[in-house]
Amino acid sequence: MKFKDLDKTTKEQLHNQLTTYAQNIGGKFNFLQMLEDIRSIKQPLLKKTASLHYDSGKIYWNKNIFQDKSDLLYQTMKKIEIDGDMYKDLNDYKKKKITNMLKALKPIVFEVEPNDEELEGFEFNLIDENNEISMIFKIIFFYHIGFAKEILNYKV
Repeated sequence: MKFKDLDKTTKEQLHNQLTTYAQNIGGKFNFLQMLEDIRSIKQPLLKKTASLHYDSGKIYWNKNIFQDKSDLLYQTMKKIEIDGDMYKDLNDYKKKKITNMLKALKPIVFEVEPNDEELEGFEFNLIDENNEISMIFKIIFFYHIGFAKEILNYKV
């Protein structure tokens, strides 16, 4: 996904949300450092402890994610980026697999906790209220860091 392809309202919402999250963990630098640290870990979502550490904090989530769900999640995100719809041109079996994956992952909540106890941190869901993969989740775990930089530097 390209930042320039988003509509103005979405850009503003993402900017406000990411800026708030960045402030809650110590600023833009800490937020971008967290993203770089996540990118340096091979398959961070598959950690058996359901947590990972970065330089200035820790991220943990409430349910383990297994390889099959992770693979299907990635394939679904790619399909959305290409087709704009996760169910387009799929047979009933594949639609059911995606629906079951979304149901299994819906209760997962990620909590980002900075080492500095004076900072709040933040939390986000993997699946948002519209039963779609959360944009914040995509930004933190999958999109390139330049995308997050563009959002943080967006002038409202």
